[in-house]
Amino acid sequence: MKLELVYDYKENEILRKSFNELSQNTFGINFEEWYRKKLWNNKYECYSIKSGNKIISNASVNKYQFIINGTKKTALQIGTVMTDEEYKRKGMAKQIINFILEKFEKEYDIIYLFANNSVSEFYPKFGFKKIKQFQIYTTEKIELNTKYKFRKLDMDNLNDVAILKEIGINRIPTSSQFDIINGYEVMFWYCLNVFRGNIYYDNREKIIVIYTTDNEKLNIHDIVLTEKKNYREIIGSITTDEIKEVSFDFNIEADNIEIKEREVDEDDNILFIKGKFGEKLKVIHPITSHA
Repeated sequence: MKLELVYDYKENEILRKSFNELSQNTFGINFEEWYRKKLWNNKYECYSIKSGNKIISNASVNKYQFIINGTKKTALQIGTVMTDEEYKRKGMAKQIINFILEKFEKEYDIIYLFANNSVSEFYPKFGFKKIKQFQIYTTEKIELNTKYKFRKLDMDNLNDVAILKEIGINRIPTSSQFDIINGYEVMFWYCLNVFRGNIYYDNREKIIVIYTTDNEKLNIHDIVLTEKKNYREIIGSITTDEIKEVSFDFNIEADNIEIKEREVDEDDNILFIKGKFGEKLKVIHPITSHA
């Protein structure tokens, strides 16, 4: 059967279903609820090879803007790279990535992706360079407070989904050193699929905090703000006396917190970048914008 490269087909129910089947079989993830709740818009596009009505290989793109040291850069993230088992080792992923680079390379300042060790030798062939990431954290004891009254958002409740969407679209950067300005679309996917039971909202201050705890560690995966707030006070409203470390999966600017940094374990999270990024930047790519 003839093979064909297709893209921008999310409104095609047959092809979208096949794409979801491939992603489910490959990664154990699905995009259908994201689509049905109108949270998948235009920044995430699938570029796929199909055989008949079956999607057999894919690489998707996310259209972003970075802020790096106060300057805006256009950025394209490649993700959801996958090929059906029957069609592997036939150069299909290479064909799609070459198509994406030819289509977008002159349009974007930065093109990047994440990969694991099993394919770490593959992407440098396209001109991508490995970049180290650094996570920030604090072991300072943050005093408890009751300033913020967080409740859990329910992703089965359409009113709560609407709150997430409104706050997410209008969010401000958490850091002028490095952040993604318009990464809310992928953040919505994370809220439906990865952190579904870990999204907390303060109605009065219009703040969303996505966090989990692991014994004596508080892991803050994202803080979604529409105006600047005091991070120390936010942490104080969700921490407990047992917490000895607070880690952040994004970058923040907080003069009143003793911040430390550590290199991110690269085993399954290697960042590859093509373009001018700044290799000496000690930052982390926000996890909720990571495709």
